[in-house]
Amino acid sequence: MYDRRSADLPDFRGLAAFDAVLAAGSVSAAATTLGWSHPTVDHHLKRLEQQAGTKLLERGPRGSVPTAAGTVFAPRARQLLEGGRRAFAELDAWLDDERRLVRFGIFPTLGALVVPGILSRAEREQLSLELTLDECERLGRQLEQGRLDAAVLFQASDLPTPLSPEITTTLLFAEPLFLAVPREHPLAAAERRQPVRGFGELRDDRWAFGASGGDTLDEATREHCRRAGFEASTGMRSDDYPAILGMIAAGQLVAVVPASVASWHDDAVAFVPIDPATLTREVVLATREEPPAGLRAAITEALADLHSPTPAPSTISAT
Repeated sequence: MYDRRSADLPDFRGLAAFDAVLAAGSVSAAATTLGWSHPTVDHHLKRLEQQAGTKLLERGPRGSVPTAAGTVFAPRARQLLEGGRRAFAELDAWLDDERRLVRFGIFPTLGALVVPGILSRAEREQLSLELTLDECERLGRQLEQGRLDAAVLFQASDLPTPLSPEITTTLLFAEPLFLAVPREHPLAAAERRQPVRGFGELRDDRWAFGASGGDTLDEATREHCRRAGFEASTGMRSDDYPAILGMIAAGQLVAVVPASVASWHDDAVAFVPIDPATLTREVVLATREEPPAGLRAAITEALADLHSPTPAPSTISAT
């Protein structure tokens, strides 16, 4: 094992140079990004490699790529950089109004309903929220990279969102799911409105799935289609529920949607309940470390204002 002295703490300028080279693809491009000279970037990279005790970058005529050691080092280097930025951002927020800064993300469909309530309650808890609305896969990556402190994500009941072991998830509530189908679809008939336990009657339909990829609800839906003996045919990729419902109303698609979307009124779309034992959508709070008590309280109170579903805390280990 390499004998590293305890005093060999990484130089943040070296970390910044290394991260910029990985992002830009070369030392010269990194220098432009950072606003440094080429020799300055080079100097800090060499010093970082001396501290690391190994080569971190392989340089060539077409740019620079990480060595095997550099690939191992890169995620932690980025987390250290984000930690340093966070330290100053939190200090600036406290100096401005003595509030604790929390970088918080939430997926858009729920965020549109609860963010105003969360923000107003966070004010009372002496929290300053830096808010990000984005799809779950990107929020998860930002959380793992240390760019977010906490995020509200959703996942399929039998397929947890893939996150690193450093991330802890806490169940906020489980939301029923519905099949959104055209009004003339056989499943929409009044005598057929019992909860659906299998997707066999949808084998000839084209499906709407999310555009961003990595959606565990989409993956679970496809798996239930396979269990019914067919591969779901993709007719549309979109994260815009109004657009999806418009296509369903036109008789072009079917989709799995949460109860919050099924509450939207559209006479041309039928919402057929899915048996909760078959599939539900779990909404979880994901954190890198124990979140401020005030944040959890703000989220829980805002969710309670929705009346349905009712929050029910329970811890799930991330895998």
